[in-house]
Amino acid sequence: MRKVLIILVLTICAQTLSAQGTVFEEKRTIYKREQTFGIVVHTRGWGANYRYGKYTSGFTRRIYEVEMVGMKHPKEIKSFSSIFDNSNGYIFGQLNSIIILRGSIGSHKTFISKQSVRGIAISSIVNVGVSIAYAKPVYLEVIKLDSLDGITSDIEKYDPDVHSQGDIIGKASWFRGLFGGKFYPGVFLKGGLNFESSRDPSRINAIEVGAVLDVYFQKVPMMANEFNKPYFFNLYVSLRFGSKKTE
Repeated sequence: MRKVLIILVLTICAQTLSAQGTVFEEKRTIYKREQTFGIVVHTRGWGANYRYGKYTSGFTRRIYEVEMVGMKHPKEIKSFSSIFDNSNGYIFGQLNSIIILRGSIGSHKTFISKQSVRGIAISSIVNVGVSIAYAKPVYLEVIKLDSLDGITSDIEKYDPDVHSQGDIIGKASWFRGLFGGKFYPGVFLKGGLNFESSRDPSRINAIEVGAVLDVYFQKVPMMANEFNKPYFFNLYVSLRFGSKKTE
């Protein structure tokens, strides 16, 4: 929590500095738009996003972003069947796999130019938007006792009132039950710092670090216990690649 607050405070301070004026001035090509693709690794999973930026001045852009990430529970522990050696691992007590889709609008402001710090441009990112969590049910391969065939197995949706750990062989395919989940709407706030170092002025190669807060209108049922929350705090690192256009 402390790290999240520090990153958000640094981002807000950077926005304030850039609003007062760019720290260093430079001659540069006037770009009109840019687009980047990012690979995201965060404290509870990973994902990818797409960002489109429209320049409002030489150092500021209005950005639009779409992002999809997976979300794990911090208390989950991977288990394996003690009976079957080749069984798939599973998370005991996991009700749903969580996928989050985010759509947002925000600002990207450069407050240190490439010519100022050995070819590295440092910018602040602030985004706000809609966050939709999709809870996909978890399906397991479980032991079944049949009077004719003896011990067999079947694929069933996990039910904490029915399935004990001794009944579970392993996790079924992730795609089982893909369209049988439920959506949980919410909102989110993202703040970060972007470090761009591409030598080609029309190309974008950057690393971005920051924090994201997702807040939902009800608890998202990830686990079959009392630890489910209506919000997620995460720190993230993103590798970004893209281009800038002058028209």
